[in-house]
Amino acid sequence: MIYGRVDVSAPDQCPPEGRLPAAGPPSPAEHLREVFYRMGLNDKEIVALSGAHTLGRSRPERSGWGKPETKYTKNGPGAPGGQSWTSQWLKFDNSYFKDVKERRDEDLLVLPTDAVLFEDSSFKIYAEKYAEDQDTFFEDYAEAHAKLSNLGSKFDPPK
Repeated sequence: MIYGRVDVSAPDQCPPEGRLPAAGPPSPAEHLREVFYRMGLNDKEIVALSGAHTLGRSRPERSGWGKPETKYTKNGPGAPGGQSWTSQWLKFDNSYFKDVKERRDEDLLVLPTDAVLFEDSSFKIYAEKYAEDQDTFFEDYAEAHAKLSNLGSKFDPPK
């Protein structure tokens, strides 16, 4: 974390909505690269950041993806429902990569942009590594997340 990051004070100072990748374009790998390369991120960082899906759920009424509820999400916590990528969707670990690779549970979500991590030869190198080595995933994720979080930020004093 870099101290001195200046917060915005009005909505017009924020980036426009819609800058995250769509989940099911005709070519998921090309789409992920189009979105993230323009921000200066590389394939390793794209795969590492995708690992954030180890947390949370997708709700079909909001995103168009996932089931209304599953055995993992029917009781919450919080508002129940949605479909998660992992069975323990409040625990940050490397289970996302293991679960996407195995695809053995129909109650776990796999979007086209998730599946392509094990289909595209460049992405697959990192996805396989993260499925096997949680510590490497944590290290690479922390670096990629910090880079993404600081993109376009202003600091006082300037860094």
